[in-house]
Amino acid sequence: MKEMRLQNEAAIKARLLKARMAGEFPRQENVDDYTRYLSSLLSGLAIQAANGATRTDLKRTAAVALRHLGIDR
Repeated sequence: MKEMRLQNEAAIKARLLKARMAGEFPRQENVDDYTRYLSSLLSGLAIQAANGATRTDLKRTAAVALRHLGIDR
């Protein structure tokens, strides 16, 4: 489980660094902190899904997270 989390965090961090190079991720944001934040958010959604949360509930939670990340969809 730990290894999977570390692999996922490495992938998230790599994507954030790519976004930073493209000017899509603010320089003032700490990539390591943001990586842990996103990893925690995704893990929480996975736990909720495993414990019976509905697809609708998960989508609503994800929408809230995206709004707080400044990504309106």
